[in-house]
Amino acid sequence: MAAESNSKRRRIVAEEDRISSLPDCVLSHILSFLPTKTSVATSILSNRWRHIWKHVSVLDFSDDFRDESLFEKARRNNKLFEHFQNFSVFVNRVFSLRMPYPIEKMSLSCVKSLYNIESCTSSIDTWVCSVIGPHLKEFSLEIDPIQKYQFEPPITLFTCTNLVSLSLIGETGMLSSIYIDPRFAEEIRLPSLNYLKLHMNNVDIHTMNGFLVGCPILETLDTRLFGFNYKKLRVPSTLKRLKISSCSCLEMDLYSLGFDDLNTFSDVGNLQNVVKASLDVFRCSDGCYLANILVNFFDDLSGIKHLSLSISTIKLLLGDPVHLRFPEFRHLLHLELILPWFNQNSLLSLLHACPMLQVLIIQNDKKESTSPEWTAQSTVPNCILSHLTYIQFKGCEGFPNELLFAEYILQNGLVLNKMSIADISVDILKYYILRRLSNVPRASRLCQLTFD
Repeated sequence: MAAESNSKRRRIVAEEDRISSLPDCVLSHILSFLPTKTSVATSILSNRWRHIWKHVSVLDFSDDFRDESLFEKARRNNKLFEHFQNFSVFVNRVFSLRMPYPIEKMSLSCVKSLYNIESCTSSIDTWVCSVIGPHLKEFSLEIDPIQKYQFEPPITLFTCTNLVSLSLIGETGMLSSIYIDPRFAEEIRLPSLNYLKLHMNNVDIHTMNGFLVGCPILETLDTRLFGFNYKKLRVPSTLKRLKISSCSCLEMDLYSLGFDDLNTFSDVGNLQNVVKASLDVFRCSDGCYLANILVNFFDDLSGIKHLSLSISTIKLLLGDPVHLRFPEFRHLLHLELILPWFNQNSLLSLLHACPMLQVLIIQNDKKESTSPEWTAQSTVPNCILSHLTYIQFKGCEGFPNELLFAEYILQNGLVLNKMSIADISVDILKYYILRRLSNVPRASRLCQLTFD
């Protein structure tokens, strides 16, 4: 038994040695996927690993206060500032000991540990300035202090010629902990940037357009904007994904707007290149008027391929329980819907408007059914006959119209590969649905029926 244990231990050591025998460049690349704190900790593994972390071109610092338990412990012991001081010592130590290789990626997160004092401001500014240069490709800064604090990034950050991804997150209630001086808007030059995330409460239209004009190949914009006319936003023609959150309400991929905001934003152009959108629109006043704006707004998304609609958005598009107003999407491949109630007639009408649809995900949010009579279909939607390969049905309650719809898809889906029924909590209901749908003749011999 002892011999077997020793043999096993030797095999483990041998495997570890094989990893340690890899070139420095490979090991440092592996460490680049770890937080810097973890990367530095590998120095105690052996002499071989002692200096590997110093060659890593990626820095990922966090003050660890995303862990609420750590934050509460430090707050109760009145050691919040002491925590930042220790964090600051660690970061400075890393910068002083690492090899002088260019930094390609930097992520810095200071959550709840900053105070509006000179040492904090000086530390953040020093760290940011230390990584700015022609080799920097990705930069992320998140500041969320518990006291009033504001950091102004140096203008040189916004002129990094090879920067590909930029993320600035600085929200504290209605204040912003990161500030960009509008006077510098015209100096923004980021010719390589394709991803921009700005979550700040004080970005004005002039500064926002400074970024859009200064980023000629921008493909993804994720921002939170407050209190200006969206018609003046200069959306670049290269943009493929736009996510905007506004103070009016909600979280919306592509847009996050309330009633008035959607109205003012409806004239923004250059949306034909957007390929993915997730809409979550709330009715704030006249629902019919907003629904008409939303339907007209869909027309601008002529190239959309991936679309998700929330329950509140579907409610706006539902003129009544049996009529779903939905324009035709000729290029739509992936559609996700959260339904306020299940209506098979509305769904089939919708599928007629999506001739190229390949994936359909339906979630029945409300545990109720309108129970309409099945309306005979003169023609089968084209997507069911020739393109739909996967359908997932979440929250199925076994209502007659739900099962009729599932049977219709199985009987007519010529290229259907899989139908998934998910989130059924009652075993006896799962057994009933399985028994009924398993007996339905399937148009596709490859079709699988699964329960998740």
